[in-house]
Amino acid sequence: QDGNRPVPEDATMHIAIMETGRINEAIADQFDRYPEMFRTMFERAGATDLELSTIAVVDGELPAHVDDFDGYLVTGSAAGVYDDFDWIAPLMEFLRSAHAADKPLVGVCFGHQVIAHALGGRTEKWHDGWGLGVYDVTLDGAPSWMPPKDSVRLIHIHQDQVVAVPQDATLIGSTSFCTNAMFHMGDNVFCMQGHPEFTPDYTAALMETRRDGMGEDRVDHALHTLKEDHEGVDIAGWIATFFRQHAQNRVAA
Repeated sequence: QDGNRPVPEDATMHIAIMETGRINEAIADQFDRYPEMFRTMFERAGATDLELSTIAVVDGELPAHVDDFDGYLVTGSAAGVYDDFDWIAPLMEFLRSAHAADKPLVGVCFGHQVIAHALGGRTEKWHDGWGLGVYDVTLDGAPSWMPPKDSVRLIHIHQDQVVAVPQDATLIGSTSFCTNAMFHMGDNVFCMQGHPEFTPDYTAALMETRRDGMGEDRVDHALHTLKEDHEGVDIAGWIATFFRQHAQNRVAA
């Protein structure tokens, strides 16, 4: 595949899902792995023009070259950007190279954090513990691949937060628990702390496996919020539009 070739408007885009985490072993036999969750999410959003391949970054895999794919989506993970796993530093270096090559990058939860960290921002373990359940993400200054909305409901489950976005980033979404909940950089980086790919059932099961560490009261409150609608499929459409628009912009250029 020639990564320098502009992608026509009606072409299929080959997107790498960069798998940086695995399902908790206690519930791994009940739910799909993260890449399959994203595939289901895009299918529900009608994004049939995305060809999705999995790169098991958590196992030490990376694409041989940034031009191997038309774009990259980095998943969530139980890891933190500050952890001493041998795959994290190479991932950050790859993300910097991909960004320099103008490859569109999407980050979700850990993906949001590691992209921010790799491109000059900062991520830390949050002093106030876990953000759990469905949060309203207040939106402001949305880019063209997002509709004009005041807020969007999204499932969150995180202890780390982006405490400083990269210098060239534009903050576009915040929650009551997390100021830097969504940002973009031009038309080639789109990152969010929440999980559009998660379902309420999976989120509830995951929280139950970690109830003691997350806090009984916080988990109970989060379980109650999961009864509310969340708009993950809508956000999946935004992500697909982000990838398409980046390709179309390069054709126009």
